[in-house]
Amino acid sequence: MEKAAQKLKNLRKQAMPKLTVRAMADALDMPLGSYARYESGYDFKKPFLPLDLTRRIAEVLSRHGIDPTEVMKLAGLNEDEAEPEARAIEAAKPAAQFVTLAVALPSEDALADMFASLLALIPAEASRAEAARILAQRLPSGFAAIGPVAPDGGRAIATAPAEAAPAPAIDRPAPPRS
Repeated sequence: MEKAAQKLKNLRKQAMPKLTVRAMADALDMPLGSYARYESGYDFKKPFLPLDLTRRIAEVLSRHGIDPTEVMKLAGLNEDEAEPEARAIEAAKPAAQFVTLAVALPSEDALADMFASLLALIPAEASRAEAARILAQRLPSGFAAIGPVAPDGGRAIATAPAEAAPAPAIDRPAPPRS
């Protein structure tokens, strides 16, 4: 029988986007060493995780595509006991809110300068994922360095999306048979 520590480690590794042990500990607001012990088969030999900790882990992993029901089983819950816990975790997730905003961007030259300065921060040995993370973290400060953008006397450049979003599928009646 697979131990809770190994199951926990496997579930964390299945998370998308990926979660490191450190990221998991940070998300749980606990010291790295404390969380790492729960994933270590040498340090944590119990068959089940504590229920409160499992709830917190399920909440974090559910944001990364892991079924909370599977996580709740780490606390020794059977399917019937885990399902209500999982529903409560899913219900507590914040709903996404979408807004449309008019945004004034700096000139193309100013954006090119900003991106050049941001790209200079990326180490040559960085992977694409690491480079993307660095750019995502630094983009707000890059925009802040450019300063405020004033509207250009009422001139606006409208750009059309390269491809219109596909219309949602709808049920259509079947054509009459001849």
